[in-house]
Amino acid sequence: MKTTVEKRKKIVKQALANERLEGLKVSRDTQKIAENYIVGKVSATEAAKKIRARYGAI
Repeated sequence: MKTTVEKRKKIVKQALANERLEGLKVSRDTQKIAENYIVGKVSATEAAKKIRARYGAI
């Protein structure tokens, strides 16, 4: 099942809100990765790998 842009926007919005609720600041690099996910340039799996790699949590 394909995820639409609107659905991906909602997923990202919820994820970023959760980070903020935890008291974390979302970096510009992470926001860029999320934007690439929203427009379909990377999959959710690829986006997660990139974000984990940024923080050494591979």
